[in-house]
Amino acid sequence: MSLTREVEQRLEKVGLVELFDNHKASFQIAAKESHDYLTNNFSGAPVRRDDVAKTLRPIIEVNETLLTYLGEKKLTQKYWIQNFTDLIIDRVWDAIA
Repeated sequence: MSLTREVEQRLEKVGLVELFDNHKASFQIAAKESHDYLTNNFSGAPVRRDDVAKTLRPIIEVNETLLTYLGEKKLTQKYWIQNFTDLIIDRVWDAIA
C-alpha cells in the first residue's frame, strides 16, 4: 500500500522518518535487492511498488536498527513495520525502479 500523508505524519511524529534518513543507504539497498529479485523473476511483467513491499517487508521485520528503535520507543503495534516499509519504497522508488 502506498504511503499517505497521514501515515507520513505519524512516522514523523515518532521519529521514524529521521531513522530512515539516518540509515537511508542500507534501507535503499534492501529495497533495490527486493526490486531486482522481482524484476528477475516476473518474466517481463512490470514491477509495482506494492510488489516490492511484499518482498521487502520480511526483511524490514527483522532489521535490527528498526527493531531496536521500535523497542526503545515502545512502538509495539505491527502497523509500524508496514508503514515504515511504505516509507522506504516511497522515498527510494525513483532510485531503484
